[in-house]
Amino acid sequence: MDKNLEQLINEYQTRVRDAVALMYRSGIKMPYSSFAWLEYDIPGSGVLACGIKYHKHGAGCEVQLDTGKVDFDFGENGEIDGFDLWRLAHFTRDRLPCFGFDSAEQIEKSFDASIASGELEHSRSGLLYFADATRVLAIDIDSTQPGDMLPSRNRDMVMTLYSHYFEAADLMRENYEKLKTKRKKARKLSRNDEVQSRIYFFSWLGFLAVTCEGFKGVNMRRLLMDERPGEFKELLPLSNALGKLINTHWHPLRDFRNNVFHLRDSPEKIRKFFSKDADRLTWARELHDALEGFFSSYRILCEVHYFMNNRKGELDIGGDLFRHSLRS
Repeated sequence: MDKNLEQLINEYQTRVRDAVALMYRSGIKMPYSSFAWLEYDIPGSGVLACGIKYHKHGAGCEVQLDTGKVDFDFGENGEIDGFDLWRLAHFTRDRLPCFGFDSAEQIEKSFDASIASGELEHSRSGLLYFADATRVLAIDIDSTQPGDMLPSRNRDMVMTLYSHYFEAADLMRENYEKLKTKRKKARKLSRNDEVQSRIYFFSWLGFLAVTCEGFKGVNMRRLLMDERPGEFKELLPLSNALGKLINTHWHPLRDFRNNVFHLRDSPEKIRKFFSKDADRLTWARELHDALEGFFSSYRILCEVHYFMNNRKGELDIGGDLFRHSLRS
């Protein structure tokens, strides 16, 4: 590929990432597809953080950055690194010599040659991408500023642990407890309810084990001490207590999880978990409640940090209010 064209595309993609990160920090949620962006209810035009203007159009957006105007479309799956000849020419405008081109025709000639050689590939949306390159998704954008120790919500392993595993455990426990209450009132359950109760119960403990494994795996104490802002150290007592609580019956719970989520050849380890002498079910409930308290405290600290550091797109509490402010 012509080096000048490669430099131009790289510069364009960098500015698009800057624009998307600014949009996210300003409270605009990132779409998971171009269709989601089309359906997204935000003003057609508005002002982002730092007084930067934007204009929403079709599947994309135009953002007037301090470094110049950049126009882009979201890809079919929310990609932000797609481009076409018109957008590249529009991006360069009066800066052609900066990229080693004398005219728009030169860009077009180099562009067509790169398509013919297979170095650029078309997508179904009409946008082009570097061949064999990993696509960059809007939902994966990192909106943090230099020096900010709290990673983006979508890159925060603690938030991932909470949203992908603990919430699954919590839902399974909630459904199990509902059927347990129903059994107490009616003194029996239908066969279908019995099956569902067993599935909810086993899934609860299975996802609880996965959550504990992740908690141990990220080395929560070290993470809070060294990889998060100072205020997160107030969670250390909760983290330390949780670590001790997990270790009380960790191995039987892990064996239980393995026999729930993998085909087992014997029910022995399932039965072992429910040993009356160990009273592990009481422990599991205590553990679940302790994890819930830890994640709640962690998320509150995150919300405060997002707010104080103008990371409005990551806010859950009050996020709609910030997005509404774009209309004013």
